[in-house]
Formats: sequence, C-alpha cells, structure tokens
Amino acid sequence: MDDDPPEGTRASEFSAIARWLKQSPTEGDAVLRGAGEDVAWIQAGEPLALSVDTLVDGVHFRRSWMPPEAVGWKAMTAALSDLAAARARPVGCLVALSAPALDSWTDAVMAGIAEAARRFGCPILGGDTTRSAVATVSVTVIGTGTPFGRSGAQVGDLVQLSGPTGLAARALRGLEAGQAVPADALLKPMPRLDLREALADATACIDLSDGLLADAGHLAEASAVQLVLDRAALQVEGVSEEDALAGGEDYELLATAPTPLAGFRVIGSVRAGSGLSFVDGSPLPDCRGWDHGA
Repeated sequence: MDDDPPEGTRASEFSAIARWLKQSPTEGDAVLRGAGEDVAWIQAGEPLALSVDTLVDGVHFRRSWMPPEAVGWKAMTAALSDLAAARARPVGCLVALSAPALDSWTDAVMAGIAEAARRFGCPILGGDTTRSAVATVSVTVIGTGTPFGRSGAQVGDLVQLSGPTGLAARALRGLEAGQAVPADALLKPMPRLDLREALADATACIDLSDGLLADAGHLAEASAVQLVLDRAALQVEGVSEEDALAGGEDYELLATAPTPLAGFRVIGSVRAGSGLSFVDGSPLPDCRGWDHGA
C-alpha cells in the first residue's frame, strides 16, 4: 500500500497500514516478497487468473445496515467468487481502500478483509489507500490454474446450480425496511472455492453476482448456446420468484457439464440457439438482474 496522502495525514496513514498488515495474512507458498515494498513478487508455475471487485458506499452497501467488518469480508469474497467460477486457486490479493478518514471504520473494514483472506488462503500482497469523499473498497485477486470460464458450454450439457438464490436479495429488502432478518447471505457470503475439484468435468461456469437470469444470459452469450431452464426447479422456499431469478449477490455457481456435478443440482439443459428460455414455454420476467449501466 503506497500513496502520497495530503500533508498532515502521512503519519496516520502509515500507522494505519502498519496496523492493517499486522493483523493480515501476508505470506503464502507463491509469495516471494510481499506487502511493504513498491511491488510484491510472486512465483507461479501455472497460468495466472486475475479479477477485481469494488464496493461503493451508497451503491453496494449503506453504513446504517452493513457493519464495516461485513463490508471488508464481502469485498474480498466477491472477488474470490470470480476465482471460484474460473476453477482457480487463490495465491494473493491487492487491496485499495478509499474513505473520508482513516479511523475505526476503516480499521474494521480491513479486519473483515483480513478475516476472509485468512479463511480462504489468500495473502494480502499490498495495495493503496487514499482520502475520498465516498468510501470504496477494491480487491484484486490473483489465482492459478488452467484457463477456464463461461464460454465452453456444449449442446446437450446439463445446466447446474450450486445452491439457492434470492436469499441475499430477501435479506436486503428486510434490512432496508428496518426488520430483523437472517442476513448472513447478504453480509457474509461464501465464495464456492470448495467446488473447484467438482468443476473438473464442467464445460463452463459463472458466479451469480448480478442475478441468476442475468448471469445465465452472460454464459449463454459467451458460449453461443441457449440455456433452457426449469422454472419450478428455481423456486426457493420463503423467497419471491423475482428475488430468486434476479436478486443478485448470491455468489453461487452456475455451471454446465455433460453429467451431474457433485455439490450441484440440475436446473436445465443446453440447446442450440441463443439466450434463455423456460422449459414450460412461459415468458421470461422483465426483471433479469443488476446492471450498473442501467
């Protein structure tokens, strides 16, 4: 973490970074030289997979209902979810944190990041910190593996889902309404890195961050196929159909494979064509998921 802060804040910035690194995992098998210098050095004998995710105050969270530790945890796990979908093994990450002040709130955000980094074996290699009117947290993750993504689905494959959808959206609605609701799905999501071996026979995969239908559409487009989904199989008890199909931030995995995958359930099939459809012929809902450009 290296930055040129405004005059008068230098001591507090570097003392904050020292606190953050002291509580964070900074060493790993692939780390040659880690946080504390201008760059970090890693040794990787396999292809590298890289992804970045950013959380912005007022867009992805509100301080009134999201504790800072949860902000940090979610920033890290949202990025790690991309590695999970790519069948990649984490080797390290970079953290960029901007906020109006370096205070107890930012300390707690970094504590959440450090907890997730330790839990999922992703050392913090360094990053950047700046003063900003709006708090933002960006995490860039680095992984290794064999190149794999959303573009390999084949006609005849089974469409498969790793877990329920819509729980995060349901929790968000409750928190925004001031209700006491189970909120772990929203505040402490789990990247499905545990399914890396189960994806060995998968032909394509994507993590569900923007909503099931939105991300299924991305996979269909990338693979130039049509995904035919079983609408009944997508229902989740206690969750509205809209939230289950379009809620987003579930961080489950949607995969295609010629045979059933361990830890997944079949929700449809891959056919020739394009886009999405339901097997019963019912129309797709207007709301498909999150779009930052909309």
